[in-house]
Amino acid sequence: MFEKDRYCQMPNGYEETVRKGLSAVKRFSGQISYGNGSDREQMDRLKKELETADAIVIGAGAGLSTSAGFTYSGKRFERYFSDFALKYGITDMYSGGFYPFPDIETYWAWWARHIYYNRYVDAPKPVYARLLELVKEKD
Repeated sequence: MFEKDRYCQMPNGYEETVRKGLSAVKRFSGQISYGNGSDREQMDRLKKELETADAIVIGAGAGLSTSAGFTYSGKRFERYFSDFALKYGITDMYSGGFYPFPDIETYWAWWARHIYYNRYVDAPKPVYARLLELVKEKD
């Protein structure tokens, strides 16, 4: 019971991570270059680069997944993890990854489901499909 009580005292890891990210954005926002020209000019320049490039390297973080609908809390979490939330008091997928489950079977039940819904189920929004469409003919 001690471990569960300790876990319940922990802050929501997902919200804490988002809060830290927003803090960093505020801190560095004055140092970010957003390019030159209007939005339309920048989009036209990007389109030309995509069309003429021999290869494309895409670097993306959690923001791309979030924009595709892979949220770790809220309705999506409730839909797929309500049993864990009810039994263990877990409030989001991120924090659940740190939960001290009572046995290895429950630990792997959590991770198998987590992996399935965040890797093998199509994203709720077509962000990845649209990105692939832009670069599918490139290395």
